[in-house]
Amino acid sequence: MTSRWTTPIARCALSVLVGLLTLGVPLVEAAPDLAQEPTTAAIALLRSGDRGDRVHQLQRSLAELGVYLGDIDGIFGADTAAAVRSLQQQQGLLADGIVGEQTWQILEDARRPTPLALPTPLLQAETMGFTPLLVAQPPPPPSALWLALMPLVPIAGGALTYLHRRLRHRQVFRRRSRRLPLKPPYSGKGPQ
Repeated sequence: MTSRWTTPIARCALSVLVGLLTLGVPLVEAAPDLAQEPTTAAIALLRSGDRGDRVHQLQRSLAELGVYLGDIDGIFGADTAAAVRSLQQQQGLLADGIVGEQTWQILEDARRPTPLALPTPLLQAETMGFTPLLVAQPPPPPSALWLALMPLVPIAGGALTYLHRRLRHRQVFRRRSRRLPLKPPYSGKGPQ
């Protein structure tokens, strides 16, 4: 049984199609977007006295930048020329009032949104590492010898304190006894 996909011509066409798709060759050219504004390479010089859509686009771009305050009418007049000179002067170009490639490039760059610069994060994925969760285990119980000696510590401390005070009391008593004047023994006679 022969189908339309198994004929030699269909197989050849299918292999060419697969080959082109593999190479990345587009099969259908995309039509240029007519609403898209022309790039700097396609835009010619604009001067005073010019009219048309390009001048209208220029006036709109200058108005978005806040340099042009006049009517957007598509006529390159004195107000438009003054706005172009002001823009060129702000950007450090020769302020001649003629819109050339550099001026169009400045207008395109101004129209592109600038990326928002965020501060670098303190923690980044590269600096963070995985730390496994460690479950705390209680320490092992003390040995039997230690448990037997523990009650003796306060008893020994109390005994040493008692002996220290007792010895000190005897020394104080001996000192006092030495200081006391000795009385002559009682002779039984009254005062003389």
